[in-house]
Amino acid sequence: MNENRLKSYFAFTKSERIAIITIVSMIVIIVVINYLIITNPPKRDYFKHDLDSIVARREFVMDSIRVADSIERDQKMKKDKACLVPTGDSSKKHRPKQVITRKDNTCVVHHEERAISIVDLNTADTTLLKQLPDIGSAFANRIVDYREKLGGYCETRQLLEIYGMDTARYNGFKDFVKTDSTFVPNKLKINSDAFKILLKHPYLEYDDVKKIVNHREQKGLITSWQQLKNIVGDAINPNLRYYVEYK
Repeated sequence: MNENRLKSYFAFTKSERIAIITIVSMIVIIVVINYLIITNPPKRDYFKHDLDSIVARREFVMDSIRVADSIERDQKMKKDKACLVPTGDSSKKHRPKQVITRKDNTCVVHHEERAISIVDLNTADTTLLKQLPDIGSAFANRIVDYREKLGGYCETRQLLEIYGMDTARYNGFKDFVKTDSTFVPNKLKINSDAFKILLKHPYLEYDDVKKIVNHREQKGLITSWQQLKNIVGDAINPNLRYYVEYK
């Protein structure tokens, strides 16, 4: 009796046997697949499939190109400066021009001298300015724009105040530019110009103009550069003295 009852527990219908076989088969397949994945991990091209890696690789390449361009520009500027020669005409200097020829399948570089007129910063247009070494359209336009904001250049070194202008670039062309000693810049009427007019000048900040206007209203006219320095403070740009009149 007990034996028949035990057999009844382990007796399965046809449908149950099919279900058990299916489940066991699925378990075996899953185990086999996991084993294969662990022992043979899929190969992956990270630069192709990983967006971060693609961006990183592109940035690395672009940085390399920028460094190479910077080195090449510095070398060219050094060559140009080394080849400058004085001439009898003080209004012109010579700049080397590279001429590349081929001889026995080898590139040979020759230097030919090309005269460049000395450029007056207060009269030159962008076409003339672009003849300067390492000055393209962007910097030529910036030089003219800054000239208008200042009221004219009183020193060539004021070009270093232009956005993006560094000492290396300036040194490459400084021998080809000048400011006329008789030039008189547009001047600020420090005792009568309105607040917004004073504020437009590159050498005056908001707080500087506020101090100047308050002094005019409360204490009277400003009569000298030293007095203006005392009003604004030690942070005042010394080049501002060229652009101020006290009438």
